[in-house]
Amino acid sequence: MAFHDDLLDQADHLARRDKKRPKQANLRRAVSTAYYALFHLLVSEAVSYWRLERQRSSLARSFEHGKMKNACKNCKARDPGIQFVAAAFVDLQQFRHDADYNNSKTWTRFEVLTHIDTAGDAFLMWAIRKKPTISQEEAQDFLLSLFASDRR
Repeated sequence: MAFHDDLLDQADHLARRDKKRPKQANLRRAVSTAYYALFHLLVSEAVSYWRLERQRSSLARSFEHGKMKNACKNCKARDPGIQFVAAAFVDLQQFRHDADYNNSKTWTRFEVLTHIDTAGDAFLMWAIRKKPTISQEEAQDFLLSLFASDRR
């Protein structure tokens, strides 16, 4: 299983860990982990196109959260699956920020599971996008936009 899949499973585990009264620490970590699952899925997909495998981990470390968020906000893909993934990334990044830094917010298990489902749906939409009927070129353009500035 890939790292991003493990992270998504971990988010679900954390959200369901406390049976009766979920601890805020577990719910907050679950939200954060769901975001990082999607982040690592997209980075993994992007670097998989890099020809020299030994350089992929170095390339992966150069992705920036803010740049990726801006690329997702400005996503021009026609494919609805790519649009869903981009919107999910933006939303989950904001939820992660709230979970990590907004101590006045109280999270509910239902709310957290909804965010984890959004990440899971983004995983599915990305997987569906790999079918031959969907433009691979458009998907690769999206992945490139997460890394490279648009200088047109």
